[in-house]
Amino acid sequence: MELNKVFYDNMNAIRNRYDNQETFLDISDALTEYALNNDGNSQMLYPDDQMAMTWADNFKEQVINRTYYLIGFSDGKFITCLLRNLNETNSVYIYEPDIISFINVLNTYDLTECLSDKRMAICVEGINDDSFFDVVVSTVTYDNCRLLMVGALPGYENFTKEYEDMHKMLSYRIETVQFDMITEMKLCHQMVTNKMSNMCDVLKQRSINQLIDKFNEINKNGGTAIIVSAGPSLDKNVEELKKAEGKALIIVVDTALKTVLRAGVRPDLTVCVDPRKEVELFGHEQFKDVPAVFEMEIPPAIIDMHCGSRFYAGSGEEDILNHYRKLYFGEGYKTVAGGGSVANSAFSLAIELGFKTIILVGQDLAFTDGKGHTKGAYDNEEKNVKDAAQAQYVCEVESVDGGTVKTETRMRSYLRWFENSIAAHREIKVIDATEGGALIHGSHVMKLSEAIQSECGMNMIDYRTIINNIPQQFDDDMQKEMFGYLAHINTAIDELEVKLNDGIKAYNDLAGAIRVGNMSAVNEIMEKVRAVNELEEKEPLFSLIRRYSVEDRYNVKEDLYQSETDDTMAAINGGIKLLNSYINGMEIMKTETHLCTDKIN
Repeated sequence: MELNKVFYDNMNAIRNRYDNQETFLDISDALTEYALNNDGNSQMLYPDDQMAMTWADNFKEQVINRTYYLIGFSDGKFITCLLRNLNETNSVYIYEPDIISFINVLNTYDLTECLSDKRMAICVEGINDDSFFDVVVSTVTYDNCRLLMVGALPGYENFTKEYEDMHKMLSYRIETVQFDMITEMKLCHQMVTNKMSNMCDVLKQRSINQLIDKFNEINKNGGTAIIVSAGPSLDKNVEELKKAEGKALIIVVDTALKTVLRAGVRPDLTVCVDPRKEVELFGHEQFKDVPAVFEMEIPPAIIDMHCGSRFYAGSGEEDILNHYRKLYFGEGYKTVAGGGSVANSAFSLAIELGFKTIILVGQDLAFTDGKGHTKGAYDNEEKNVKDAAQAQYVCEVESVDGGTVKTETRMRSYLRWFENSIAAHREIKVIDATEGGALIHGSHVMKLSEAIQSECGMNMIDYRTIINNIPQQFDDDMQKEMFGYLAHINTAIDELEVKLNDGIKAYNDLAGAIRVGNMSAVNEIMEKVRAVNELEEKEPLFSLIRRYSVEDRYNVKEDLYQSETDDTMAAINGGIKLLNSYINGMEIMKTETHLCTDKIN
């Protein structure tokens, strides 16, 4: 296709719109290459200006945090008019299924205003369509999950499959957000005390950043990773894993460890992310030497049992540990995308490590043969069967053998996560060698013996030695500075408490100024309120403090959901309530910081 100046102006607008954290959505280079090498006509019908404005006028309500997920870009008029009607808290995410139409539009119209708007991002079929699931996961949160707008632009009514796929992704993400909220409410106190107990070990150990960097070095051609989970089918084929040693990276999730180690298999990595994980799962003597990927909030008793290399993943929060890692290395702790289960996290880790073939083992996601786990997980087969029989919210899904199998809603959500993730990473071959359980759409079903024979090469790699040779993350001087901060953490809490009390005063002053209509004072006080609110994102202590006030935080959000969108006083009262809950949480926190400071040496 012959491209003109307007096309390249549009590409520059896209390129300049993204920062370093969103480069995966920068389609400018890939789209240009595609356009230069392909030609064609589209059957799309585009609107006139009045139709686009009339459509966009349906969305003038200015709802805070409302996010739009749309099928189609059309000729850009709909989206340009929509963005002009929205406020700065709104975002628009577009899936364009007709690449030829999109290129023709970009080669015809100056759309730089629309394309450079940071509130909008586009995924295009054939260019970065596999990124849309990542967009959904990163943009649907508890704050906006009840405010989403989903639809197809006029002219895109025939793209029903694309709309259904988008709807499934959003439904799954909303479900996981709700699960996360319930989990946080139940586990918040345990999570924060675990994290404080583990902070000194985190500072002395390694990060998954280092693990990912090392594998990017040695794993340039992809390779095969095997994710071993604790489904009941693992008992059928665990012995086969011996044939894969040295030919694939064997990642064993925590609950499957005892079964795998008893079979004489040598794992290269284990993964644990659950703050409630039972210590009995790590009871095998050889566990202590298996390199491990841990989240920072796992039970400290597990760390006490472990002697090998530990690689910590971040939570995505601007916490104390993240703050110092950014200070020293320019980048915080990388996170491992999860879908609710440790197997989801292990799968995401394998992708981050650069593997192009992933074999799933023990990933039943169902009650195969009326059991919930491999028999070696808890060493109580009677309980294994009883727990499966008494499971709540039981439903049925397709099984790998063509029939159906019983599962429950939580495991079904993990299944959906796998299916969405597989669809989002089409460049990766996923083989389900579980030999039982639920059918994972998008995977290739094989026996484990066949999968090892066909996908695990003859070149032997001692992954465990490579992993164990990765050095500690922080040097002695860095550790000394960080331990110095932790030793005086209560002083830092007291200093922050003064700022939050100033924030409460500012909120009360703001309410008074609004009541008397003193707008000049309102603007001045708003700056003080904004500065206090920004502390929540900038002050590293807040990631711990929030755990002590999680219930109040969700209650404030519920109150705001139920109030009118322009109810300023509701926002002010909610802000005061939230700051008071933080102050109350800080007082409790000061009684528990010894969990961390007692381990400084």
